[in-house]
Amino acid sequence: MEFRQLEAFAAVADLKSFSKAADHLFISQSTVSSHIKNLENELGKKLIQRTTKSIHLTLEGQTFLQYARRILETKAAAIHALNNTGETVLHIGASTIPSGYLLPHILNRFHKAYPSAYFRIQQGDSREIEEKILDGTIQLGLIGEAHPSSKCVSLPFCTDQLVLATPATDHYLKLKKQSPDIYRLLMEPVIIREQGSGTKKAADRYLDELNIHRQQLNVVAQINDLESIKQMITAGMGVSILSRFSIADLESRGQLIVYPIESAIKRQFYISYMKSHSLPPALQEFIAFTLRFYKS
Repeated sequence: MEFRQLEAFAAVADLKSFSKAADHLFISQSTVSSHIKNLENELGKKLIQRTTKSIHLTLEGQTFLQYARRILETKAAAIHALNNTGETVLHIGASTIPSGYLLPHILNRFHKAYPSAYFRIQQGDSREIEEKILDGTIQLGLIGEAHPSSKCVSLPFCTDQLVLATPATDHYLKLKKQSPDIYRLLMEPVIIREQGSGTKKAADRYLDELNIHRQQLNVVAQINDLESIKQMITAGMGVSILSRFSIADLESRGQLIVYPIESAIKRQFYISYMKSHSLPPALQEFIAFTLRFYKS
């Protein structure tokens, strides 16, 4: 078994294409096919099912992919450690809000205390980060939705409040003078987050408490990019339920009107990692540092 075979297999699994995998690895498509075939022969298992229209992993392929990624991550970490003597590599994932509004402050303070730390950060929504923890791609994640799997530890470290944000246009400024309740505000055009977002899950739970269903909303857009949603709101396109962390800058500049809503919509952010994995001392210290940072 060779690293180049594992790299070819992981690339095909990620890109769902032999030709794209070849371009990504700067080799020919026939070489990718050869690597996959030799790997399957050595393992005695079919890893990839290929048809004229689609490519998908077999059950054996899905299982093997987790181990292949760990091997490749270990290889990358080893090479980095040899080229960066004295540095400690931390593999961390973060969902949208922690990545954009929490992690930068934590990393800045942590790096001052531990200057030898080197961070490899992967971003995604809460669901994607959870998957990367489970398949071993990353060691630890900061997420907005606790993982239901018994395989993971989820430590709450920070509390956020979701708010309803509207444009600061004449229409909404006049509406604000009427002291509208949440039901009136949700009659406006609504912009929502994507399915994997922890923010959307929390907002959905709140709407369920209000007995408001998706079909009753005038949804004008669903998008996975938080910054785009903020720009849509400031442009006057509609309203949205968002993290207070994410709109603090726009609120302070008067570019949005913000309506706090019931305490039931407060949410936690979590540090998540696999129970079965022994975390290196640097990551254990990072966890302790993060808990201290937000406690103070």
